Amino acid sequence: MKKVHIKSAIPIYLAAALWLLMGLIAPKFLMKLPGLLVTAVLSVAAYFVGSKLFPGREVEQQITTGDAAVDREIAAAREKLENLRKANEAIPDPEISANLDRMYKAGTQIFKELNRDPKKVALVRRFMNYYLPTSEKLMEQYQVLMNADTKGENITSAMGTIERSLGFAANAFEKCADNLYKDDEMDIDAEIKVMQTMLTGDNLIKTDMNSIRETSGAAAAQSAPAEQEDELPATKDGIKLTLGGH
Repeated sequence: MKKVHIKSAIPIYLAAALWLLMGLIAPKFLMKLPGLLVTAVLSVAAYFVGSKLFPGREVEQQITTGDAAVDREIAAAREKLENLRKANEAIPDPEISANLDRMYKAGTQIFKELNRDPKKVALVRRFMNYYLPTSEKLMEQYQVLMNADTKGENITSAMGTIERSLGFAANAFEKCADNLYKDDEMDIDAEIKVMQTMLTGDNLIKTDMNSIRETSGAAAAQSAPAEQEDELPATKDGIKLTLGGH
C-alpha cells in the first residue's frame, strides 16, 4: 500500500518560538546584526532538532477507482485486514500468528496492487466480500473463546476448528494475491516472444530449430563409425475455504 509522509509542524513552532523568546527577553539583542545572526542560527538548530524528535507520520494513501461504491468497499476491506493484524497481536499462539502473518502479508500485497491498478478490483471481489470478512469473524469468535474463564469440551473443540481453518484461509489469501498477476505473466510471455522473433530476424540469436539441428548433428557425428565421419544419418474436520473463478 502506498504511504505518504506527513511532516510535523512542531519543528516550525520551535523555531518561531525561539524568535519570540528572544524578542521577549532580549529585544535590544535582535536590533543588532550579530544578534540577528545568532538568533537565526539557533532557530535553524531548533528546527533540525525538532525534526529529529518529531519526524511526522506515515499515512496510507486511499485507493480511488472513480466509483464511490467500490472505494467504500475497498476501504471496508482494508479495515477488516487491519482487524486481523490486531487479532494477531492479541493471540499468543505461534501457529495462529504464523498463519495470520501470511494472511496480512497477502492482503497487504492485494491492496498494494489495487493501488497500482484499481481496475483489478474485480479479480479480488470474493477476497474482499467473503474470505476477508469470514476470517475476521472467525478471529473475533476465537478471541471470545480464548478469553473464557473456563474452557470445556465445546469451547476447546471450537477453538481447534478455527485453528485448523486458518491454514486454508492463508492459502486462499495467497492464491487471491497471486491471481492478480495472471495478465502480467501473459504480457511478459508475449513481450519475450516478440523480442525473440526480432532478435532472430536480426541474426542476433539462433532459432530453436537451428539449435535442435545442430545438437542432433553433433550427437550423430559422435556416434557414427570413424570411417563414416562425413556421412549424416538419416513423462479431524476443518473449515475448508476454496477458491472460485477469481
